[in-house]
Amino acid sequence: MKSCRRHRVPPRAIWACSTGMFLCQIGCHESSEVGDRSPGESTTVSWNSMAAENLAAAASCAACHSASDEVRSRLGVAPSPVILGDDGVGARLSPDAIRTRLDAHGGEIGMRMPDLLHGLSDDDRSLATEELVHFLASQGGPLDRSDSMIEVSTADISKGEVLWREIGCVACHGVDAATAPGMQNLAGAWSHESLTRFLADPLAVHPAGRMPALNLNEDEASSISAYLLTLPPTDGTPPTATIASRPGLTLEYWKKAYEGIGPMDETGPPDLETRVPTPQIGPGKGQDNFGLRFAGEIEIPTDGRWNFYLRSDDGSGLRIGDQLVVDHGGIHGASVKRGAIDLTAGRHPITISMFERAGGEELSVSWSGPGIDRQPIPAKAFSSNAAVLDPGWRPFEPDEQLAQAGMMRFASLGCSACHVPEMPLAGRMAKLPPLDSLSAGSGCLATTVPASAPDYGFTEDERALLDDLVRHGNALSEPLPANLEVAHSMTRLNCIACHARDEVGGPSAEQMARFVSNDEAELGDEGRIPPSLHDVGNKLQLAALQQTMAEGTKVRPYMKARMPVFGDVAIGDLPTALAAVDAVRRGSAEPSFDPAMAETGHVLVGTDGVSCVQCHTASGHPALGIPAVDLTTMHDRLRPGWFKAHLLDPQKTNPGTRMTAFWGNGGTDRIFPEILGGDPEKQVDAIRTYLSLGESMPMPKGVIPEAGEYALIPGERPIVFGTFMAGISPRTIAVGLPENVHYAYDAENGRLARAWRGDFMDARGTWHGRAGQLEQPKGSSVIDFPDGPAISPLENRNAPWPEAFARDAAGIRNGPWRFAGRSTDQEGRPVFHMEIDGARITEHPIPRLAAGGTRLVRKFTVASDVGRGDLYARLAVGPAIEPAGGEGSQRRWTVEGFGVVLVSGADSFVRETADGDRELMVKVPFRMVGRDDAMFEGTFEVETGW
Repeated sequence: MKSCRRHRVPPRAIWACSTGMFLCQIGCHESSEVGDRSPGESTTVSWNSMAAENLAAAASCAACHSASDEVRSRLGVAPSPVILGDDGVGARLSPDAIRTRLDAHGGEIGMRMPDLLHGLSDDDRSLATEELVHFLASQGGPLDRSDSMIEVSTADISKGEVLWREIGCVACHGVDAATAPGMQNLAGAWSHESLTRFLADPLAVHPAGRMPALNLNEDEASSISAYLLTLPPTDGTPPTATIASRPGLTLEYWKKAYEGIGPMDETGPPDLETRVPTPQIGPGKGQDNFGLRFAGEIEIPTDGRWNFYLRSDDGSGLRIGDQLVVDHGGIHGASVKRGAIDLTAGRHPITISMFERAGGEELSVSWSGPGIDRQPIPAKAFSSNAAVLDPGWRPFEPDEQLAQAGMMRFASLGCSACHVPEMPLAGRMAKLPPLDSLSAGSGCLATTVPASAPDYGFTEDERALLDDLVRHGNALSEPLPANLEVAHSMTRLNCIACHARDEVGGPSAEQMARFVSNDEAELGDEGRIPPSLHDVGNKLQLAALQQTMAEGTKVRPYMKARMPVFGDVAIGDLPTALAAVDAVRRGSAEPSFDPAMAETGHVLVGTDGVSCVQCHTASGHPALGIPAVDLTTMHDRLRPGWFKAHLLDPQKTNPGTRMTAFWGNGGTDRIFPEILGGDPEKQVDAIRTYLSLGESMPMPKGVIPEAGEYALIPGERPIVFGTFMAGISPRTIAVGLPENVHYAYDAENGRLARAWRGDFMDARGTWHGRAGQLEQPKGSSVIDFPDGPAISPLENRNAPWPEAFARDAAGIRNGPWRFAGRSTDQEGRPVFHMEIDGARITEHPIPRLAAGGTRLVRKFTVASDVGRGDLYARLAVGPAIEPAGGEGSQRRWTVEGFGVVLVSGADSFVRETADGDRELMVKVPFRMVGRDDAMFEGTFEVETGW
């Protein structure tokens, strides 16, 4: 690839257009005819310069100079960071750091901070700077410096360094954080707390900024902050951090299931980290399914052979240096195991780990050696290293008079144009010419910037780019074609730092070496390098593109690099532009949903078919082999045309992938001739139909249950589980269906109480007698049905619904309802029986496969010896209920906050409650049947989708 001769940018920053010209950020010429990725088509714009337009956006030219909405949209103009108010810059940066930003063209990394004081004399500039520093430092601050010296553990620093290398920071900042732009003397600018807060949510400070969030939890943000604040200086200044030994051990706690000797070699971030004097259960007391790791040094008094005794419940291990001295692994009760090792006097690294699965928990460690009988190891023998951070901050107390003058200075200089854009410009700022009427080479674009204009420190090349832009100002009102919008946005957001597209971008060889996969993944580069964005608009559904970019949705569990969270403001129209450019193979439409095809797809995905579960997880359950993208996410993420092309010929859609070409020869081979006549396209359509069920799809054959021994996973037959579920009643019957839609029936009050999709339930709370732990289903997409009975007699159709059945002082029910037990159908699904005021009711909930997810169908049969017209069913309650089709005895309703309800076999209607809500009702439709067991009977069905 060539380099741009004019602007001397590196090859990886050059985009190749279809004309064969290599353009510096697409923009070294005035008229660009660029292909839009559609065969035989091209788009012409009168003027376009990616470098100039992105520079104008970074400098916020349209903040001071008025511009039309079309121009602002094209440039991607967005507000600058929040610096005023309780969350202002004073809450983040030290006064010295604020002063530095005012004195230079710095600001946050990637921003163009103008010098607004360059026209003042040295004395006046000094005074103006102090006024602004005192004003800005008071905005949420100044940072607390009552104790500028803090400690961070060396383990925390090491974790931060690993995260920096592995989650993708190196793509934008470079592999060496110490020499990366803007990383020098961070300890003098940020406190550990303020930097941690910023890293956890940079979009809160700057929603339109180029620093994205990386979905860091508090511990991860703290670790990276500790690493960055303790970086050794590269400018010869004294280091701000020194290593010191502190009493006790570092304790890390993980709330997850372990086996063997526990988290001795755990690499994931802990849920809690603290320091303790000696090994102890600490935060795990009274808990199940957790792991502890203690790390530090142990002081050995004399040379010789030392015995270590490890008592634990459950498994544990003790390592000194690289040698595992005690292996007390496995699930067991409280017991002791001994190990011995020859040691010299002095300090030695020690690591102790343990895990607890269930029941009681215990941990203690003793020793014996030369001159020491067996005894608990004293606290004075343990120590751990910590970095003492001393940034040398000077005391600072805002001067009220200077701060007041600084506020006036802030307003008069026009700082609000960028930082408070909702405020109207005043004074000289209000008189600035519009953007499309600027003159090249004047004002802030002049070689020598006049005192009346902000000085951005533009280089000669940058001024030439902006001169070109203002000469073609009228052209900026033309919207960019989609392909140029993609190029502009991907450059502005620096997507090309991690991703290649059209042979442009991607990490350098040095950076690429830092991208890693999880230990269990064996996918080569595909498992560690962020994927190419070539044709991504044709690959991903528009909603998936939007969600991935705005929210950083992660679908590749094997990859440690993270998709950044840019937010809706920063990404703008990029997802739409990608879809417009790439989605030219809309090809095969979404196959029409057919339950029989879904069942066929169910077979094909499992080990009796093409065995997708060999590599792909399913609803979070582990794959047989490498943990590739979860099957339940695919339908909503992938376009049908790309999906079919990928399954039939994966090397064509993703060259180098390890995805097996089951239908070889470009998708023409016939496999499983007994299934759909062996037709490859029909078989792929069947798989997609099955995947359309999403989180409610029945688990394919071969899925491995989770390691937790209490997870209830329906197989070929339903699971019926009596339990207590908080918010329902102590007499809850939870039913897990193989179709991955589940429900809870309230036998206390005669109602279907709750339904959900995905995982069924974890029985730990019930089986350990801790029912309070069992508060919610394991799955997602939970809906709750109305309180009170499902069917009840009413005086008239407007009478209020009974909320619950009353009990007398002795706790005996005195209402008209009685639970009459349950039976099962041929598939093992429960049928619930009730009696109410002489009527006999059965409710038979069954699953029904449907596009978008399995639905729940409630089949009601009501029998009576006498004809009656006073029984009603209450099906749903919501703030709004609207008709959605049908008429008479078959009508569909949309219930806000609940879902879609289809009533068949009975007339349904909506009424209003005293609280202003709406209720969906059915009057039970009795007819004479004249049987021995019943003279009258009413039947109807209620299908609920959500």
